[in-house]
Amino acid sequence: MGSVTLDMTYKTKHLRIKNSKGLYLATEIDIPGKQGKLPVVFIFHGFTGYKEGADLVDIAHRLAEQGIVAVRFTASGFGDSEGILSDDYRFSNQRKDAESIYSYVSKSPYIDSTKMGVYGHSMGGKLAVLFSYDHADVQALCIASAPVEFSGTSYGDLEEEWKKKGYFEKVSGRDGKTIRVSYEYRIDADSTRHDVLEAARHVVRPHALVIAGKADTEVPWQETEKIYSSLGCSKEFLLIKELPHKYAQYFEILNKVNQRITDFFVTYLR
Repeated sequence: MGSVTLDMTYKTKHLRIKNSKGLYLATEIDIPGKQGKLPVVFIFHGFTGYKEGADLVDIAHRLAEQGIVAVRFTASGFGDSEGILSDDYRFSNQRKDAESIYSYVSKSPYIDSTKMGVYGHSMGGKLAVLFSYDHADVQALCIASAPVEFSGTSYGDLEEEWKKKGYFEKVSGRDGKTIRVSYEYRIDADSTRHDVLEAARHVVRPHALVIAGKADTEVPWQETEKIYSSLGCSKEFLLIKELPHKYAQYFEILNKVNQRITDFFVTYLR
């Protein structure tokens, strides 16, 4: 079930892929206009993020223009994916959602499963490391501004109030509506089963690019560096002085960072 949007160099398939709970995940797959099996990169959004985040869309289109399939989805319970925000929006569920997307996409006739990459921003970066731990066939891993746990981020300042109320409110960047995110998300995301440093130690196959920003006030670069230090694979750490956590509106920074990400995947996958 879905539709197709055409571009001169790639087409975008708009799909709704069922997860393990039977909920449909809003998914977009950018497919280059080339014959044969192609490399693929799975792109994960961060906490309260969406598949249509401008930075993620830009990366996906750049990859597709270079002959790499790019896959984005929104976590269950959020955005235009099915589920209830208060009950279904959990990091554990997003991790399972990623498996459902992988299972669907990897069976596609145009996918070369021997050339697979994964990218994630913020909490999506943590998910990307865990995904690489779960899938030893990942060849290229890139993360940007990824945290170890909430206590090391600006959300740590909300801990007492978030716990007391059972939720915290924020304005959605997608539609401007106020949403309430359950405290259970925070507890779940920081549980030992999602220990990103332990997982990183066992990620030994892929090449990895880890990006952090000195101007990031949400996830201090030192948090992301901890993940970099724990990775057991060949790796590169890119610390960018002017990079904030949300950089999509800054054209020069967007172009610099996303081109570097694109070049990385082209080097190790194409």
